[in-house]
Amino acid sequence: MKVFKNVLVFIFLFLNISSNAEEKLVFGITVSENYAGDGHRIRKLASNMINKMNIEYEKEFDAIFYDNQELLLKDFKDKKNINAVVLYPAFYFDNKNLIKKISKNPFIYKTSTTSSSQLFLIANTNSKINSISDIKNKTFMNTDFNDTYSTWLDYLTLKNLNNSYKKVIGNQLKSNKSSTALLDVYFNKADFCVIEKETYVNMLILNPSLEKKLKIIDKSPEIFFSAITTIHKEATPELITLINEILDKKTFKDDFKEFLKLINLDSALRVEFEDLKNFEDFYSEYRFLKGKE
Repeated sequence: MKVFKNVLVFIFLFLNISSNAEEKLVFGITVSENYAGDGHRIRKLASNMINKMNIEYEKEFDAIFYDNQELLLKDFKDKKNINAVVLYPAFYFDNKNLIKKISKNPFIYKTSTTSSSQLFLIANTNSKINSISDIKNKTFMNTDFNDTYSTWLDYLTLKNLNNSYKKVIGNQLKSNKSSTALLDVYFNKADFCVIEKETYVNMLILNPSLEKKLKIIDKSPEIFFSAITTIHKEATPELITLINEILDKKTFKDDFKEFLKLINLDSALRVEFEDLKNFEDFYSEYRFLKGKE
């Protein structure tokens, strides 16, 4: 569900900041059943939110949902029905050259207080995992809302063990929240998990005793993000200016801040495409390693 919530944050953000813009803003969003199996509920929830904002601001906003990311990108390229897109990291990377050519004003959605997220590989002390080599035949508690976690794990096993993580581990379970995944590892329901640093730190603040049975095995670079939104390059300067002003000043409405807090998310960060170089370098190496598998 978290990936879908990320999408809704993007919608709320742009609806909030576009209330004074003349141009109608229409999002293209991919809602894949593979992420949480609850796509219909998310579509309905997002539509209700948009309708509410239309009434409140007396403006026209909309979202078009796609089952196919390639079709979404094609329509965005042609500015057919949509002029803004929400893209997941892997799809952004695979199409980065085209996206950079046809869009501007990117910003990333992040769950950390820093510019990008860092991932931790956390193991139960009873698992006898001390390095990536020790996850062989162990149980991995994965999350069903963010495939970035398993991608980084796959990168580690490909680089260090010359094999995909699915061929290394003994079993894979699924959790719908990072915090739940961490607790499952703590209570011996799994041997290890991958979560964001922010989640781990916050969980230790709430319950310091967790540290007695958990240990950090590996840390990623601080390069990851949950999703990226870009605006079509032909969007009006007024819309772009307004978006930048709101993001820079962080003058979100109080109810929007409460929404972020409610789903344990941080904010959106305006970036330049050049700022994503380290992320792109990681994915380039990952694709290379995957090709050698």
